[in-house]
Amino acid sequence: MYGKRISFGGLVVVLGAGLLAGCGQKAITGVQMTEQKMDQNIAAKKIYLAVMAENAMRQDMTVSDLHFVPHTAELNGTGVNRLDRMAQSLNTYGGTLHYDTVESDDVLVNARLDNIREYLALTGVNMDNVDVMTGISQGRTMPATEAMRIMEAGTAKQGGQQQQQQQGMGMMPSPTP
Repeated sequence: MYGKRISFGGLVVVLGAGLLAGCGQKAITGVQMTEQKMDQNIAAKKIYLAVMAENAMRQDMTVSDLHFVPHTAELNGTGVNRLDRMAQSLNTYGGTLHYDTVESDDVLVNARLDNIREYLALTGVNMDNVDVMTGISQGRTMPATEAMRIMEAGTAKQGGQQQQQQQGMGMMPSPTP
């Protein structure tokens, strides 16, 4: 009988300790779980969008007037951030970085080009493989006529509906078999 009391007493101690350990924790509500899931989804989308933006930047390979303090050759925070992001790609693959500007002051333009070169060199980019020059992006982009055609067609679903409507009104010739 004494052994049973110890077992019962031990059970009370274990249960009491378990309750005390769990007292400080709050149960997660359904709303909180939903919020956590939404936060995780947003974080995943941010990563996806960041990678997409990085790929677009590597394709574009330009800096512009907005990357400089106005009326100076000094890079602003946006310019430093952009060049930092481009530096690894330029160091790995080399290439041409274009400074797209509307400035007519040749002294300012050349000073900005020099600052771009200097900054990239300071970040460790091997400038033997990198050219920095003025001009618009030379990245592979879609011709404006193709973009206009796609815009007029709408999405694939809308385009098909528009085409059917236009054929029904006699606006488009029927395709030849």
